[in-house]
Amino acid sequence: MKFRLVMVALVSAVLASAGAPHSAAQDGEKKAPAKTAPKKASEKKEPQKKEAQKKEAPKTEQEQKKAEPKKTPGTPALIAQFGDWGVYVNKTAKICFALTQPKSREPANVKRDPAYFYITTRPGEKLTNVVSIAAGFPLNESTEVVLRAAGANYPLFAKGHGLWIKNADDERKLVEALRKEDEIVLKLAPVKGSVTTDVYSLTGVTQALERVAKECP
Repeated sequence: MKFRLVMVALVSAVLASAGAPHSAAQDGEKKAPAKTAPKKASEKKEPQKKEAQKKEAPKTEQEQKKAEPKKTPGTPALIAQFGDWGVYVNKTAKICFALTQPKSREPANVKRDPAYFYITTRPGEKLTNVVSIAAGFPLNESTEVVLRAAGANYPLFAKGHGLWIKNADDERKLVEALRKEDEIVLKLAPVKGSVTTDVYSLTGVTQALERVAKECP
């Protein structure tokens, strides 16, 4: 069975800067006794001049690039919003997907990560409108999960935190069924704890999929 996974990579850069080191020559000047023979003007000003140069010296092009926030190549970007569905495009990898999150989650007091419902198209792999769901918690893989839409049942299989349609031949039918509904209800069994219920709005899904088809023909 082929797992058609959807991966969204996020990378953040943390830059730390250190202050200029304190000058040992300046310490020596503060501690020198009053009777000590005065140093030549050039000797006194030399350390201070060097310190000033360190502070005022402009950053090289390489240093400026390091200071700029790093951008992760291939990160999906939101390009359109239709109702409760957003359209994301990864131009580098040429992957497009429509995405939404649950409108409600029960029980509300259960601690879990955010959940996402994806419909993904990958022209390079000849995959169109692949349905996948990130539950936000480890799923009981032995429990049967069924997604019901437009009067039909579509069995799903669980793997880790994700869900995919069991029969790839039913995927096109499921997507067409989603266009006819206002919302879907998904009941999921975690590895630990009681069954949870997520309700997803389908407002805007048709327009979102039309935009995905346009961006990733």
